[in-house]
Amino acid sequence: MTIAIVGSTNIDLAIRVPHICEKNETVIGSGSYEIFGGGKGANQAAAVAAAGGKASFISKVGVDAFGEQSMKGLIDAGVDCSHVIRDNNSATGLAAILVDQNGDNAIAVAPGANEALTIDDINAAESVIADASHLVVQLEVPFDTVRHAMKLAAKHGTAVIFNPAPAPAANEEFGPVTYFTPNEVEAAALAGIPAEDENSLDKISAIFFDRGVENVIITLGARGCFVRSAKERIFIDPYRVDAVDTTGAGDTFNGFLAAALSRGEALGQAAKYACAAAALSVTRHGARTNLPTHDEVTDFMGRN
Repeated sequence: MTIAIVGSTNIDLAIRVPHICEKNETVIGSGSYEIFGGGKGANQAAAVAAAGGKASFISKVGVDAFGEQSMKGLIDAGVDCSHVIRDNNSATGLAAILVDQNGDNAIAVAPGANEALTIDDINAAESVIADASHLVVQLEVPFDTVRHAMKLAAKHGTAVIFNPAPAPAANEEFGPVTYFTPNEVEAAALAGIPAEDENSLDKISAIFFDRGVENVIITLGARGCFVRSAKERIFIDPYRVDAVDTTGAGDTFNGFLAAALSRGEALGQAAKYACAAAALSVTRHGARTNLPTHDEVTDFMGRN
């Protein structure tokens, strides 16, 4: 079945630096800069397609060269972009990314057309959400737009995967959420509890359950992944790799998770598959050029 993705489209401008700069510090990068397709929504749509899923993307870009580049990259990746809107009044979103020698990053985003994705735009694509098995959303587009998309999904019985990145205010209402996928920093900020140990992860999950979330999947970076539902409580051990660029790892996780769930895989197995995909992605440069294929991930899992 189709997986609908509502979210942002950016162009990523990446510079490799010896370290992430401090306040008022200028850091000279190594070599030239690189330009990649990015945006959390676009990355997750491309990840769904890389995982063998049928991705239908709902987004907005400018009528500019970056918009053309973004659309071509997504279409070449196998993403249905028939509901990506071209906006004459906004530029395509842009992210400036610093990546250090350890693969860690710092990112600043100019939202551009992403800020102009409206509830009316979502209504125009309601049939896509209605026909999908899952809806994947994040927060680089307006929260009201995202909430409306989730309400349409609930109306049509479409499961919702909500990746709350960047993290919203702690008191924001989510709406109906089937799978909630924060990283440990986002989870702690939203729950008001540090994500330090198993006990705190259980408490955080309970808070999200009280807010209408059915399943909680907290990504823990190099420590793996924590899955909690009414029936399951699972720690997924990390896959050990040499990271060169962590940009987009969470997006890879969410896209592969959605594809696995859409195929009918159990939540624990789907999360393990998504962890493996994210681990492979950080061994390569770029938020979208680093995507592994389904076969690469299954082969990697078989060897680890």
